[in-house]
Amino acid sequence: MTTRDTGAIQRVLLQVLVLNLAVAIAKLVLGASTGSISMVADGFHSLTDGTSNVVGLVGTRIAGRPADESHPYGHQKFETFAALIIGGLVALTAWEILQSSVGRLLHGGAPDVSPLSFAVMGVTILVNIGVTTYESHRGRRLNSEVLLADALQTRSDIFVSLGVITSLIASALGFPILDVGMALLITAIIGWSAYQILHHSADALLDAAALDPDVVREVVEQVPGVESVHKIRTRGSDGKMYADLHIQVSADLRLDQAHVIGHLVQEALHHDLGLTDVVVHVEPPIGHHTSWAPNSGRTEAPENPHPEEPQHE
Repeated sequence: MTTRDTGAIQRVLLQVLVLNLAVAIAKLVLGASTGSISMVADGFHSLTDGTSNVVGLVGTRIAGRPADESHPYGHQKFETFAALIIGGLVALTAWEILQSSVGRLLHGGAPDVSPLSFAVMGVTILVNIGVTTYESHRGRRLNSEVLLADALQTRSDIFVSLGVITSLIASALGFPILDVGMALLITAIIGWSAYQILHHSADALLDAAALDPDVVREVVEQVPGVESVHKIRTRGSDGKMYADLHIQVSADLRLDQAHVIGHLVQEALHHDLGLTDVVVHVEPPIGHHTSWAPNSGRTEAPENPHPEEPQHE
């Protein structure tokens, strides 16, 4: 991640933070004045979005630091870690809504309904739709996990607000029990968003395979001079993917020629698959015996060019 990208991500998060705080304050003030429990809960839900924005700001600031002696591969995973925290906050929100729904089911109650309530909720929904669209677009453009994760959370706010409006309508019509059913549906939707964020972030932190080996193999085998490819490993996530692999080339090639083929493989994977860094180990064909000549004289290399593979009698 470049310094320019980090600055762009932080600007988006700051803009979203201001909007989330404005939406949260509007819901909390109106909910408290009308006695609408669901609107107050939705207001606190919006405040969790603001917390997520703060976490994202801290995470991207650290992730944007250049590589150093202690972190030679950079600090990009701090952004993934921030996305993981956002996923946890989304899951916590789902749990809180579930608890509120059960409480309403057991103890009853209905919010006061007024035209102002519908107006405020309608405006907040429009704001959240705009934020989700903008944040998703910028997240894809900047390859930012934290922006994409935060956009998913903001999208869940839209469903929460729709649920609040539905509960207001149901209460006005004398069916407050519908509020509980809608709240449970919203809980399931938010829970699914939390699962998506947590699953994606955990895979990145645990270095799960980022690409299908066959996809990498197809690109590498098209490079002139590559006879075969194996031991393909990938990790990372969109915009920050890494790979290491072994290729076999003709034993008749000079070292510098084999080295050029290795570079061509790296360039092909950079261009076709967008890999950030590729480590290529060049080998002669299996079973071929090579020799090398150190200063002390000519010495034969081990008969098995792959120490990790057992020799066959």
